[in-house]
Amino acid sequence: MIYRVFVNYKKGILDPEAEAIKKTAKRMGFKSMKNISKGKFFDIEISEKKAGLEEIRNLSEELLSNPVIENFKILKK
Repeated sequence: MIYRVFVNYKKGILDPEAEAIKKTAKRMGFKSMKNISKGKFFDIEISEKKAGLEEIRNLSEELLSNPVIENFKILKK
């Protein structure tokens, strides 16, 4: 089984890379862009008998994200 964990900044946290992309896109002529956000994802393959969603959640909270400034979302792939 494969889980995909998406990690992105919480609302209100400054994302300088996304802001730079937004400014560059507007300079390139993409004037209708209101906002953009950046994130990352991890694909985690597990054995169904050895691990489960709770283990993936713990991994996401403790290692893959910084819960102070980031959110994460887990999906089955």
